[in-house]
Amino acid sequence: MDRQRRITRQSRVGNKLKSCCIIVFGIGSLYLAQQFVLSKSDLIQRPAQPIVSASPSSIFAQIDAVIAATRPSLSPVIESYSAAGEFTRAKDELLNRAIDAAAAMDNKALAFNLGELGELALQQGELGMAEVYLSEALELYEDLGDDVSVADIHVQVGRLHLYTRQRARQTSDAYDQLLISRWMISNGQFQQAEGQLKQIVQTNLKLHRYGAAASAYETLFSSYTANSNTVEAETAGKEAIKLHATSGNLSAANRLLHKMQANGLSRIDSEEITQQIDSYYQEYEVSVHAIGQARDYAQLYSHLSSRGDALQAWRFRKKAEKSLSNVSSRARYRRQPDVLVELYRSNVSMTDAIQSLKKADVLYSRYGIAEGVELSRRLREQIF
Repeated sequence: MDRQRRITRQSRVGNKLKSCCIIVFGIGSLYLAQQFVLSKSDLIQRPAQPIVSASPSSIFAQIDAVIAATRPSLSPVIESYSAAGEFTRAKDELLNRAIDAAAAMDNKALAFNLGELGELALQQGELGMAEVYLSEALELYEDLGDDVSVADIHVQVGRLHLYTRQRARQTSDAYDQLLISRWMISNGQFQQAEGQLKQIVQTNLKLHRYGAAASAYETLFSSYTANSNTVEAETAGKEAIKLHATSGNLSAANRLLHKMQANGLSRIDSEEITQQIDSYYQEYEVSVHAIGQARDYAQLYSHLSSRGDALQAWRFRKKAEKSLSNVSSRARYRRQPDVLVELYRSNVSMTDAIQSLKKADVLYSRYGIAEGVELSRRLREQIF
């Protein structure tokens, strides 16, 4: 039975490695071909131009490709939920399985479920929770002496860095583009900057950086106002106010409302926005209460877990997750680190990822899993 599992595991790792190699090779080939064409054109048209590095979009595409190629296989039911985007159902199923495993004192099953919870968290962009789940799975597998599973989790930690680095780069690029857009506006080029600002808003919303998205909306509001585009100005202002209020930043929401009133906002519209601010802030307070409940349940989980009552601990952990599922994303991610902090964290993550992939390399080598060795080394080449 163990031999069959090892063969199946090696086959899965081999398939992932082949996919990763094909994608990375394809990206590299396209990039080299593009650079050859550009270089030849530069020699003819612009012999004195400096070399331009790869665009951020090409880097993001490369990271996305590697993440997809190295994605681990989930158990059938969880895979089906994940593919359908039903992450809440998938998480509930895994939490129930974890409770059953804790009741049966089956640490191997518990570690397996933790690993899958970690992968789901990665897919949802919940990098902090992914790190927690993976570290717990790693500890259990180490206690069990399951070296191959330990290596698998170390590979997952390496993939976690790819997500972290991608997020840091996207955050940094969005911030740079915002500064460039504002410079363009200051030089009378709002029409050229308008589309870029809208894209910056979408990028920051995707990254749960609602304050940054609101800031971009405010830039749009000011520019539309300066160009006497009243309708677009009010739309951008309302969106910024909504983001501020649902993130608990009442002062920023009211400040912008006063600006809109000074620019001629009607009394009826002003009263409507004021009511919306109150409604958005009430939604925020409900979410904050739910976050507090989740924190209390998490503390009970830690306390009971330290006492050895794993079953009761996991029941409270499920309650914590249930409470968080009722929280709006704007309240949950109301405080996001500065761009430089994101980049610093990704550098720390880089060090952790390299160490984890080296450990995976050693363990796969020990058991003669050549595909695993090659996969860990290929992933290590993508750490930058």
